[in-house]
Amino acid sequence: MKKKALICLFLVIALTFPSALTCKSKKPAPEPRATGEKRVFISGSAAVMPLLKTLANEFSKKERDTEIVFLPDSHSEAGIAGTTEEHYDIGAISREMAPHERENPVRYLHLAVDGLVFATNTNVGITNLNSDQIRDIYAGKIANWAQVGGPNAKIAVVDRPEHTSAKLMVRKTFLGESLRVTPEAITVERPWQVSESLQLITHSIGYMSLGEIVTENPPVNIISINGVAPTLSNLKEHRYKFLRPFGLVLGPHPKPSTMRFVNFIFSEEGARVIENSGYVPQRYEILIGLVPEQDVMVQSQRYEPLANYLSQKLGERFSVTLKLFSTYIEACQSLERGDINAAFLGSLAYTTVREHVEVVARPSYGDVSTYRGIIFVRADSGIEGLEQMKGKRLVMGGKTTTAGYVFPLYYFKKNGITDYRRYFSDIYFTGTHEDAILAVLHNKADVGAAKDLIYYMIARENHLMGSNLKILAQSPPAPSNAFVMRKDLELPCFECHQTMARSEDETKNLPSEFNIRSAIKHYLISMDQDPQGREALSALGNATKFVETNDSDYGELYKMLEKIDLKPETLLREEDQRNPG
Repeated sequence: MKKKALICLFLVIALTFPSALTCKSKKPAPEPRATGEKRVFISGSAAVMPLLKTLANEFSKKERDTEIVFLPDSHSEAGIAGTTEEHYDIGAISREMAPHERENPVRYLHLAVDGLVFATNTNVGITNLNSDQIRDIYAGKIANWAQVGGPNAKIAVVDRPEHTSAKLMVRKTFLGESLRVTPEAITVERPWQVSESLQLITHSIGYMSLGEIVTENPPVNIISINGVAPTLSNLKEHRYKFLRPFGLVLGPHPKPSTMRFVNFIFSEEGARVIENSGYVPQRYEILIGLVPEQDVMVQSQRYEPLANYLSQKLGERFSVTLKLFSTYIEACQSLERGDINAAFLGSLAYTTVREHVEVVARPSYGDVSTYRGIIFVRADSGIEGLEQMKGKRLVMGGKTTTAGYVFPLYYFKKNGITDYRRYFSDIYFTGTHEDAILAVLHNKADVGAAKDLIYYMIARENHLMGSNLKILAQSPPAPSNAFVMRKDLELPCFECHQTMARSEDETKNLPSEFNIRSAIKHYLISMDQDPQGREALSALGNATKFVETNDSDYGELYKMLEKIDLKPETLLREEDQRNPG
């Protein structure tokens, strides 16, 4: 009895005076090794601090003249606010930034992924819980370990405050927003207090960082969730899904010394330190959408070398990945929502999302960087013009294409056909230019509308097509499929920062214009000057270079849109892009 009382007293003291449990003697603060521009001040989320301190220790072995100063830690909100107001140089956060926080003049860097682990006191012998059991334990519905296959003992719930990233993630993953945690739960303020509480309180349960478990190896009982163990490999392979992001925020005017530390963090050596500490180092994935001009496998083969080239140029912390879409509208809607960062879009598709994106560059084939919409028929169809098309079957590439939608409507209206739906016996959309061309070739439609570049590409591979089809009309030139990026793509250009950080003649503040968009644009425009770049260009249907592109290059398209009274942004609300509606 005395022993239990003593343990309880010790716990009360520990939770009231956290330093009492650290068992560490206070050491005099070391003399500053650097001042002014050579000192980097850090504060923010307490959960991220152990990892940042480990990184700082390794960094200091290389950079003796730069001092990393850790101010008293607090929470993610303070990390953002303090960096915004330039009270310190780097803010640490352990959750995603809220929309209103993104309006601050700070730059967010995704540092790592941390697994959150449920653990118990070693007197609890169970090894697995499912999501429902965790929710019911924290709600107080399951109050005895015997209810989940454990010992006949009352469950002691250890919890975190509602404002902490760990609790936010528990609510998001297990509890829901409205669940009321049992009033008997013991709430501890600091992350490390969970581990010490689990060791002191018999039959307790709580949640803590996987990084803390890897580095500290506390004597607690680790619990699998839904049969999946909380290991680093399971976290990497996305099998273990109870996790949270660790991030850094930089102020509006980062110092070169700050960027030297950032460069170390995002180097291969930094990644090894992060992984050895029990976290998954973050790679920035840039998702590029591809619209369905051709079969998706053919599209992938054409663009994969370009994605690999950009990945290699951007550096080891970036991964450029292609995302294939079955329709043009899906790619545009995904860009509008921000699900992808960039895309290669046809001219009309670009105009539907131009409010959200910046058009950057387009491939040039020799001296040709434009295409035309064409209207074509079978050579043996007897159709020589618009009059013979009446009552025939019309196929078009897709409602979000200039060649496969805008030009045919413009052509019909210009020649007196005000309602093309009544003029043809049947109208349908295939979703790709290639399928529209093949539909006419195989007599599944009588009249087709598609892009001339795809028409001639297929004709080179199918020599019979040239004699079996004929072109009756073609549009004014439009820019070929251009590379567009979302305007809010603001990942930092580490190569630019690294150059600045290593320069002997570095300026006091880094230019704010260094960002990932300018870097990607530079690499695209200069591809033809690099042997690897020329190989990637060749895979794009023998392109010779990328040429800079801007909104004024779409003048002819805007004229056609005005003629047919079509507002392109309305196409994003179309539910079915294969039917004319």
